[in-house]
Amino acid sequence: MKKETKKAKKATVKKDVKKYKPQSWEEVFSSEQMPPLPTELPKLIEITISQTPELLKGTVAQVAPVPFSIYPRALQFVYTDNRVRELRMNCLLVAQEGGGKECITLPVKRILADIKADDKRNRQRLKEFNEKYNRTRSDDEKPQRPSDLDIRWLYPDITRPRLGQAMEDAQGAFLFLKLNELEDWDKVEGQRGKSNSFSIMKLIDDEDNDFGQDRVGAQSVNADGCLRLNWLADTTEPKLKKYFRYIHGEGPISRITLGGIPTVEIGAPIPVFGNYDKAYDDALHPYIENLKKATGTITCKQAQKMASKLKAEIDEFNSKSQDRILDTLSHRALVAAFRRACLIYAANGMVWEPEIEYYCRWSMQTDLYLKYKLFADDIAEATASVKESKPGPQSLLDKVVVDDNGQFDFDEVVRVYTESGKKPDEKKVKNILSQWKGRGYILQMTDDSYKKAK
Repeated sequence: MKKETKKAKKATVKKDVKKYKPQSWEEVFSSEQMPPLPTELPKLIEITISQTPELLKGTVAQVAPVPFSIYPRALQFVYTDNRVRELRMNCLLVAQEGGGKECITLPVKRILADIKADDKRNRQRLKEFNEKYNRTRSDDEKPQRPSDLDIRWLYPDITRPRLGQAMEDAQGAFLFLKLNELEDWDKVEGQRGKSNSFSIMKLIDDEDNDFGQDRVGAQSVNADGCLRLNWLADTTEPKLKKYFRYIHGEGPISRITLGGIPTVEIGAPIPVFGNYDKAYDDALHPYIENLKKATGTITCKQAQKMASKLKAEIDEFNSKSQDRILDTLSHRALVAAFRRACLIYAANGMVWEPEIEYYCRWSMQTDLYLKYKLFADDIAEATASVKESKPGPQSLLDKVVVDDNGQFDFDEVVRVYTESGKKPDEKKVKNILSQWKGRGYILQMTDDSYKKAK
């Protein structure tokens, strides 16, 4: 009996030693490498990256929640501030150089296979409707557009009216956009360069946003509602910095979740992928079905507790650094981590795994590590270049210095007037003195001597 007890204790100790220990924020920001992927992951993430080469598993893991988030409809979670958060997500993959981005293509296609199949049928139905409508001459005989043409996987060259129509057709579900290059976002916004304010990119991260347009024609799209659009894109570091060069001090950067694409060393073997086959699809199927059924307003206490814990950790780290940029970036990064936790929780059939916290901490650390590395200096420079206005206009009379007798002369008023940023002008100073005397602010003692009225 005693021997069995000792064996049990040894086994327990051995297990505790192997338990995953997350990186601290100090370790993350003092490293020259991105945070390593946790050795213990939620089952959904494990399955998703199971056929990905070891080098690229972190890349796919950061992307994975975005395509899964397209399945739920009218699903939201209560955040720590008691406001509700929908599963609004995005991920922008960043590489030092081109290459490596294809590692997400197959997992995303397999995850969204059901959405893609429905879209194909609905695009065919839309084509048939348009052809029939155009063939029919009489307005009285023209067919009505089907109300269930729900097409979710969109393409970048989409017009604003078509985006509004897709929003209406989706009836509260999320639309999905995969950009081949980050610059394709110009097509979505309809703007480029300095004129691109990224209004849609900022809008879709906000709960209860208002999106739409009014048109006059009978067949014109009239849409009004909340735009739900989750997206993926990739780019290189130089292109990323160039693309956002005009808005470093504004909102888009904090609203994006960044992920990294590792650089393959010169002469390294080609990464070998596994099989994205029926077995892979079958393993994901139960999670996708759970997401299809998930709806309503959910309170996940474990996700709330996790968010509070992560906030306490980043606040403790930032209390030492007193870094305003990191503090600002961390707010939305924390919300993004919370949303990811809730997504996995819903995919599990509203069941929590301890590994969710490991994964979400890593995801948030990766996001903030890359944002700080790529944008901290640019944000600081943009913030410093903003010229602050004065608190408000100040009384020149209050600035006038009086002598021991409580009096001042003409030259003193000229000094105050000039130091306020105005050019010396004796005529204007005389006019000011005349106004002050007329309004009873000052008393004239001699030709060149004045006194403030009490």
